[in-house]
Amino acid sequence: MKIGIRFRWMATIATLAVLAACGDATSPVITTDAGRDVLPVEDLASPDATTTDAPRPDAPIPEDPGAPLDADDATAPVDPGQAADAPHPDTPPPQDAQESDSWNDTAPDPDVPVADAPGDPDASEPQGTAPDGPGPHAWTTGTTTVSRGNRKTPAVVYVPNRPQDGPFPVVVFVPGFQTDSGSYRRTIERIASHGFVVVRCDPPDPLIGVDHREMAADVSAVLDWVLGTGSPAAGVADPARIAAMGHSLGGKVATMTAFLDARIGALLALDPVNGGGPSGYADSRPDIVPDQVTPLTIPMGFAGETTNGTGSLLSPACAPTDQNFQTFYEAAVNAPWVAEWTFAGADHMDFLDVEECNWTCRAACAQGSAAPEAVVAGTRTLSVAFLRHALKDEAAMLPWLVGAQVPTGVTVRSRP
Repeated sequence: MKIGIRFRWMATIATLAVLAACGDATSPVITTDAGRDVLPVEDLASPDATTTDAPRPDAPIPEDPGAPLDADDATAPVDPGQAADAPHPDTPPPQDAQESDSWNDTAPDPDVPVADAPGDPDASEPQGTAPDGPGPHAWTTGTTTVSRGNRKTPAVVYVPNRPQDGPFPVVVFVPGFQTDSGSYRRTIERIASHGFVVVRCDPPDPLIGVDHREMAADVSAVLDWVLGTGSPAAGVADPARIAAMGHSLGGKVATMTAFLDARIGALLALDPVNGGGPSGYADSRPDIVPDQVTPLTIPMGFAGETTNGTGSLLSPACAPTDQNFQTFYEAAVNAPWVAEWTFAGADHMDFLDVEECNWTCRAACAQGSAAPEAVVAGTRTLSVAFLRHALKDEAAMLPWLVGAQVPTGVTVRSRP
């Protein structure tokens, strides 16, 4: 499931058997209501459609394969009585020549109080919202496919609905190898609810012939689209405050993007792996630590685990110790602020949404002793706190990052 794992050939065969576990395909969401995604009307009308109440973001949820995700967006179960609303009337369609554009509304957790209804021009938003729960912002989503030569990168952007409160910082997210970005959707929604334009993208990562350099260039192309005049984030996204974020290979690609693209002003990597694949490093799969980390002079955060630092013939090291998040932290000697968060007992797959990574997905890596629900909840808290500290200059986030409010079971190293 992950790049950078030094497979022996038998381990590769065993791992390939579970590569499809986190993949997905279904009809796209057309709208949402009160923070829950609504299935397309034809699905709701079908006697075979299955609907349930949407889980609260922080509630422990039993592992369940659930409904598959679409390549462009994701759907979550809803109450069967909910009806689909029309697309947001104030959101213009993109003007540039992208493919598969669609627009959807969504909102924060309905059980979390806000000062007034999101979207009300006269509403005042609460100050000092804690990073360990949903923020006060509702958002609108837009999907597209960004073309660069013969490469096509699906992307979904989340845009806060109150442009008068902007411009908002931008976060571009890259998933792990052969993992759809929809597998992190709830974490991304949490970040968006705290007042960020967030775009999750899926640069091509074929099983054979993956090119990390091209993936980083794809991420920059997605950023071009988000900041362009045809994007739904035009005039709302702040080009002066941008972070790159990713998991596993996505953490490496986010780092490469930060090294190559001067617009990136902060970096957050979740259990990044500086790997080259079964055959080792190559021009297309370079060794970037320390060469592309040490020169960075931006705030950085690296979260990870040590359970998967070593492996066996049938259970490869998903995050080898000599390529893991700790090596990134140690190389970040020129960062004005950098932190490393170690989740005790976590494993490499715990950073995906619990709802989207079932038991077969998790079988790709040796399982840790920590509860996946606790790991992903802590990841969301640290992600929001880091991004608010790095892009919004909120000193009040420091206790959540390096002080008394750090999530339970997490140890920290930081500089300065």
